[in-house]
Amino acid sequence: MAKNEADIAERTKFYNEPGVVRAISKNGVPKSRRAMEIMVSEGSIAKSGVTQELIDLISFVNFAVHPQQINIRDKANGKIIAVIPR
Repeated sequence: MAKNEADIAERTKFYNEPGVVRAISKNGVPKSRRAMEIMVSEGSIAKSGVTQELIDLISFVNFAVHPQQINIRDKANGKIIAVIPR
């Protein structure tokens, strides 16, 4: 259970980083692996490079696009971990 909580905390931290918020606000929700890699490269979590494990970790979320914001909900617990203005 502790690994699950650590993963949730890592995703929350990632999606609230200014570079990631800026990338999602500018480019919208990533719809391909390439778009996800570009978004990951914006965050400080990718200092050691973009790996499949990292992509799997941060892609375990649902994006809900609304006219004024994008909500990011973690699939592990169903809670919103980030709200990004559009």
